[in-house]
Amino acid sequence: MSELETNIFPITNLHELESRFRLYRVRGLSINQEEYDPNTQTLVRKLSYSMRSPVAVILRNSDPFLALPIDAPEPISPYPLVRATAVFEKTDEVFTLDYESPTPETDALRIRFLQFIIQGALFRNPSLWQPSAGTPFFERSPVLEKAGICAYRGFSVRVVPIEGGKLGICVDVKHRYVSKNPIEANIKREEFRKYKNGRCIYHYGHNWYEIKLQDHTGLSVSEQMISNGTAKPISLYQFIMNNAPKPLPREVIDMPPDSPAVKYMTSRDEVRYVPSILCYPVFDTSDPRVKPTHRGTILLPNVRRQYIHNFVNSHLTDVRSKDMAIRISSKPVIAPTKIFLPPDLAFGNNTVFSVRGTPGTTYVSLEQLGQTRISALFNQKIGPYDSRPLDRQYMILPKSVWDSHGPVFLNDFKKIMNELYLHELPYNPIVVTYNDLSAKTYALQGRAILDAVDSELREPGYGVVMIHETVDRRNRQHDQLAAMVMRELRNRRLYVSVIHTTVTKDCYQLPQNAPIGKAYCPVAGKQGKLNGYLRNVAITKVLLTNERWPFVISTPLHADFTVAFDVQLNTACFTFIGKSGSDIRTVLKTSNQKERLSKAQVRQTLLEVLRQEVGFGRRTMQTIVVQRDGKLFASEIAGAKDAIEIVKKEGILPSDVSLNFIEIPKSSVAPFRLFDSSPRPGQPEMANNPRIGSYFIATNYDGYICTTGKEFYHPGTANPLHVKYIEGNMPFEKILEDVYALTCLALTRPEDCTREPFTMKLADIRLREHAGGYDEDALAYDDENENDEDNENE
Repeated sequence: MSELETNIFPITNLHELESRFRLYRVRGLSINQEEYDPNTQTLVRKLSYSMRSPVAVILRNSDPFLALPIDAPEPISPYPLVRATAVFEKTDEVFTLDYESPTPETDALRIRFLQFIIQGALFRNPSLWQPSAGTPFFERSPVLEKAGICAYRGFSVRVVPIEGGKLGICVDVKHRYVSKNPIEANIKREEFRKYKNGRCIYHYGHNWYEIKLQDHTGLSVSEQMISNGTAKPISLYQFIMNNAPKPLPREVIDMPPDSPAVKYMTSRDEVRYVPSILCYPVFDTSDPRVKPTHRGTILLPNVRRQYIHNFVNSHLTDVRSKDMAIRISSKPVIAPTKIFLPPDLAFGNNTVFSVRGTPGTTYVSLEQLGQTRISALFNQKIGPYDSRPLDRQYMILPKSVWDSHGPVFLNDFKKIMNELYLHELPYNPIVVTYNDLSAKTYALQGRAILDAVDSELREPGYGVVMIHETVDRRNRQHDQLAAMVMRELRNRRLYVSVIHTTVTKDCYQLPQNAPIGKAYCPVAGKQGKLNGYLRNVAITKVLLTNERWPFVISTPLHADFTVAFDVQLNTACFTFIGKSGSDIRTVLKTSNQKERLSKAQVRQTLLEVLRQEVGFGRRTMQTIVVQRDGKLFASEIAGAKDAIEIVKKEGILPSDVSLNFIEIPKSSVAPFRLFDSSPRPGQPEMANNPRIGSYFIATNYDGYICTTGKEFYHPGTANPLHVKYIEGNMPFEKILEDVYALTCLALTRPEDCTREPFTMKLADIRLREHAGGYDEDALAYDDENENDEDNENE
């Protein structure tokens, strides 16, 4: 049997390790409180940071206790939390932590303590730097520099559970993009605005760490006074010269005493001051300036694997603290190759495609699955699964677009839509134009769109709105204009999706020396890009907005009923899908909490939907799976359980119904990887991406699925999806197979693969439509000339 290599390296001497901990009873916290989970997380994070010691909260008979190393200082008590106060009462109990055979209560404690030791050892390594606690460790020298931006290679390191109650170290490669040059030495206050709220790497001597800039003080480093824990304040310049780690680097020695001082806030909301000339701006991968550098840091599997092995051998095989030595194997965990096959997929005209070779279906190879999906949608003999007529459709365009390439764009788009969705009544949207000639700001463009719709809208319907990128949208900031348009028009019973002018402006041109009346035409060499864009808009912006599913799963899921939900900005979206895979719907609810749901909210939503399922004639629900995008909170689990108990008493569900909970985090501090390093005769050892559908069950509660893989080529290394089994009795392997099946419902990119299951993807789409934040005051009151600093929307 072939095998897959992981990026987890086992700890080999757990049996030799032990630590002594003292317990403190925590009064004021109860697992029955709605805020218990976030308060516990806050308590652990802040105490660990302030005490510089590993901290954990464990439960004894449902009562919370704080566990601290025996030599840790006393915790501050009482400790204020959200709608609670924690009081720590020291107990006489001191226990020795068994790292090889922990109890359920101490399992998280051993992971946290080992993580603390390993992080500390790497932090003390002078060849590495860490932007902030818990983040990757980076090498001092950049591995690449282009256009004034340096790419630093780093490594994320996390202690993770593996099979048999053992532990390993998960290691992955990361990159950070930092300006080659610091902020200008003589920067003025008005010039500093472009750096405000931006992230920088501060060079405090040889200690480098990340800060978020807040403001220009208007003072020099010699004038800015700081408290040094003494009665007499000293200048920032003198403090750095006295206290920065020695020997001082040349950039500190040469720092001009009159260089500006700038302000930032620590994670504990404490004001700090730093010289601007020692701050190096950080760039996100979304920043267009990073693009040339970022391309050079996309690593092939074989290269990533080699970097990981080199780091482990150089820094991790023997980690030591003052009284403990941790030995880590140089050989990673090896897993047998196990693969899920994609489910059969149903399209229009009773056409079903199958990689499995199911009788009565059309066989397709895994390598051709993506192309087959997109071709079938535009094949008039097959077409989309859902062929119900569309409701009234609108196309809302900027006037500048309609007066230039807009008519040609609309004709091309109608042609694509009518190829995709063939009906007696062809797709012919009502065109509404808005005056976009004012400044391209969120407020002015937004008001223009609403004014145009209010004057032209006669009946409700669905539509597509084309908008400009606004000049006041900051890098990495969500699109306020798009969020506002979708929510405000929904209040007018117009349900829209949003596209931007960027692609069409790039792909259409007016021929040189064209006579009057000559229409725009596609740019030579960009017809392929344009066609792909128009197809994508037709599928994702029209069909999905109208809930006309292009194709559905034909192979039954293992779960009879799957519920997925997420919460963003006080809005919750629930996605429901039945066993057959064709019954898909969403429900939106307002949440009192920003990122989580109360017990009552979950209970009420599930009761409504489960009772409706009976009305639809679907009573056979033996197995229910609840998927959470991110972390499941105790209140959410309790609400789901309450709902199930109520409908069981009502006779809607059987008494032995199975209720199962999983978490699907989209990202991880140290992503798990799988490498196909199977030897090939006559070839040097290489590591490749595994086949799509490969999976690995690391523990009874942690599984990983390759929802991307070599059959769908993408540059770089596959990033398996992590599934955490929180509670239930359904076989974990069946849960994982259902998750993989739902990722094959790649409705947003039929020609490609998608990393997350469609249940979560659809919730994301609906939350973007409903939960996007925007400044209502700016929309109502901002004028074009109101852009001084006091009126700036931060």
